[in-house]
Amino acid sequence: MQVPPTILSLKKRVTAEIDANFASHTPAETCLLLDSTGPSFTRQYIVLNAIGLERLQAFNEIHAFSGSVYALFGFMAFSTGKNRVSIDTLCHPQAEKVFRDQHHTGTFSGLRSIAKLLTGQSAFNSTQPLIASLEYMFGDFVDLPFSHFASNIHIYLAKHKDAQLLVLSNNENCSPELVELRSMPIKYIIAMAANVPFVYGGVKQGTPYFDPVYTKHYLPTLKRITSTDKQTLISTPWRSGKKENRHYLNCYPSGNARWQMLKDFSRLVSGRRNIAWSRDIYTAFRYSV
Repeated sequence: MQVPPTILSLKKRVTAEIDANFASHTPAETCLLLDSTGPSFTRQYIVLNAIGLERLQAFNEIHAFSGSVYALFGFMAFSTGKNRVSIDTLCHPQAEKVFRDQHHTGTFSGLRSIAKLLTGQSAFNSTQPLIASLEYMFGDFVDLPFSHFASNIHIYLAKHKDAQLLVLSNNENCSPELVELRSMPIKYIIAMAANVPFVYGGVKQGTPYFDPVYTKHYLPTLKRITSTDKQTLISTPWRSGKKENRHYLNCYPSGNARWQMLKDFSRLVSGRRNIAWSRDIYTAFRYSV
């Protein structure tokens, strides 16, 4: 697979920064924050594979938002051999057609989705395309309940754009109203975490929570998570470098991340081809630095 130099440089930089972080700090004394990346959540596979499963399991805390929740559980499936579809199959440029077809049916589906956006509706009627993609790639793994997973994982959900964010975890940090979600298959948790309102419809019957990025409490929550005295490794599209106990790991290649996200959203909604996802998976799991 042909991979642009910017993506190869991204992997090299990310791997070097992660190695530098763990030269000074153990995973047990480190928190990991996986910020939202827009539709290109597959960039987080590059970060997560550079960290490795053993260190991931040893982190003091893991905090995940939006599509990065998809990447987190997907990485755990890939790294334990629980994926239903092989990595090599997903690395093929044509693999993304499966995901396009899960979002779009019929020749004019893309035009219909754009028209819905232009009239103030969501592009798709529900999170079912997300759930279908999870079932396709990971099979029985995504039927496991959230309670099956480690207590260091914290997933953030929103109920209203003006309400405080809710956290799902298997420890005392869990928001009381989310405790009952621990018994729910993770495919539904992942879909709600990535439930972008203008794409998948936000809160509706059967889907009581949505992507917290689209609330006024998103940024304050990020600041609260990173304001502790613990060493914090932050994978984000928006920032690089170190500040006090925070190590910002920019998980996007060079260029304007916001513009790249908008292009990915437009491809998703309009049903246009986007091989970036397959390319990210190849870079994460098959390309050696």
